[in-house]
Amino acid sequence: MSNVFSDKFEIVNATTEAGSRTIPIHPHIAQTVARRVDTSTDGYLLSGLTFNRYGDRSNAIGKRFGRLKASLGYGKDHVFHSLTKGFATQLENATIPVTVVARLMGHEIQGQTFGNYSDGLALKGLREAISHVDWSLD
Repeated sequence: MSNVFSDKFEIVNATTEAGSRTIPIHPHIAQTVARRVDTSTDGYLLSGLTFNRYGDRSNAIGKRFGRLKASLGYGKDHVFHSLTKGFATQLENATIPVTVVARLMGHEIQGQTFGNYSDGLALKGLREAISHVDWSLD
């Protein structure tokens, strides 16, 4: 797994330039990520997913998510993008600047200053922003 490190992972070959990015690994999941790297059977963080006819694994990820959420008692109101929505909401509530959130989520940055001239926020700043996300039930 050449794109997964102990403290970050890199998304390469995304469909947009903004989609290709480096994302820090949240400390709450660092051990899980390390375990998955060590036990991967096919070089992917989520092993064992099948490819569709377009060479894409997203359908398999969606189906695995659907089975997991159903087994945990979640209904049709909870979809895969609920995680994205929750992530964005937590960062907004932590008053993280919209440009930082957009970079973490792989969205385009609008405007000359940050959209055209900035090379992006350093990993330290991204790590600080992502530290505000908390999925614990406490």
